[in-house]
Amino acid sequence: MSQENKTFIYFAPHQDDELLTYGIDIAMAVKNGYDVHIVLCTDGASSNVRLRLGNREFCTQCGEQHVFDLTREDFTATRDQEFFGSTDALGVKRENLHLAEKRIVDGQITLENAKALMREYIDRYGEDCTVGTMYPNPPEIQHKDHRTLGLAAQELKEEGVIKHLRLMEEPYVAIIAEHSPDDEPIRIVATDDITEQIAKAVESYFLWDPKNKRYAVGFHSVPREMEQLKTEKALYLHIYD
Repeated sequence: MSQENKTFIYFAPHQDDELLTYGIDIAMAVKNGYDVHIVLCTDGASSNVRLRLGNREFCTQCGEQHVFDLTREDFTATRDQEFFGSTDALGVKRENLHLAEKRIVDGQITLENAKALMREYIDRYGEDCTVGTMYPNPPEIQHKDHRTLGLAAQELKEEGVIKHLRLMEEPYVAIIAEHSPDDEPIRIVATDDITEQIAKAVESYFLWDPKNKRYAVGFHSVPREMEQLKTEKALYLHIYD
């Protein structure tokens, strides 16, 4: 992280991606004095957890019957609260969190709207900023929204719009993805001084408190991956500078 411009902008497709894939990089950037911004690209409302929360079945994870019929708007709101708790723990200022009033619908990121969104924030914060987003892996092993953000960033890098680019792989994808010898990701383990932040960020996604509209969406969605982040504390990074 040696760029003269000290602004980092991370584009997260959904609530929890900022932690599972970028969290270590974000915490380290904040610790090193960078001005860190996170753009949450979609509403995150297409997760099957929303339907599971209202399926009237007993959940062994949370120890309660799922009787919570959430609208897409309600589900987005509770996911946003998890996102806020996570980013607070990572040390990102609330004013540096960017949630558009009309976010892209979960599952509908395209090259066109992704590139437009990235251009908007690069224009706002300067062309020398560093952009962080997903590394594009084959569609059969990666969520479409994740892959499309990465492809959009690569195109903007080739066009000269993005000068400094950091692409990160989901840990659960990196272990099964095949890479060419000259494009293997760098595996970075969190330093001791940020491990507590990572653990606190995970706690936000595990908070089960239905009376206060907290439904532990991250816990219901990717519990194993969240726990793995706390134990392995690893980041898989590709740098294009």
